[in-house]
Amino acid sequence: MIPKRYGIHIVLILACLAIIFGPRIHQKPDSEKGEEATAAAAQFLDLLDAGEYERSWQISASLMKEKVTQEEWVDKLTRIRSISGPLLERTQKRMSFNTAAKDSPEGEYILMFFDSSFEVQKSAKEQVTLMLEEDNVWRVAGYFVK
Repeated sequence: MIPKRYGIHIVLILACLAIIFGPRIHQKPDSEKGEEATAAAAQFLDLLDAGEYERSWQISASLMKEKVTQEEWVDKLTRIRSISGPLLERTQKRMSFNTAAKDSPEGEYILMFFDSSFEVQKSAKEQVTLMLEEDNVWRVAGYFVK
């Protein structure tokens, strides 16, 4: 049995651990949402890798379509991919779940982070932001590459 004088210390330590690690636990999507979002991201990234930028915009979330026109999207992706070259390898590093995203309405968002290698740009970081839309389908709401 733990002496009474140490009881408060244990309670405080457990409370601190809950404060530190609690939010991290809730940032992981449940497995079903994670699988659905992963499938949507894979479809989207496959289109980008195939140079089908118009089609990638067409299947994206309405939020992305509101922020970027199809012509702007195609132009930006054409420039980015002409600089980086074709994809050689992509490895998913992590995934997180949030109910808010910068400059976006509240909802359900999954952010996926990848380490990628392109023919010219050997080391790149890709981020795909997916959102659960009103029809209960995960769609890409943002794509960034550094």
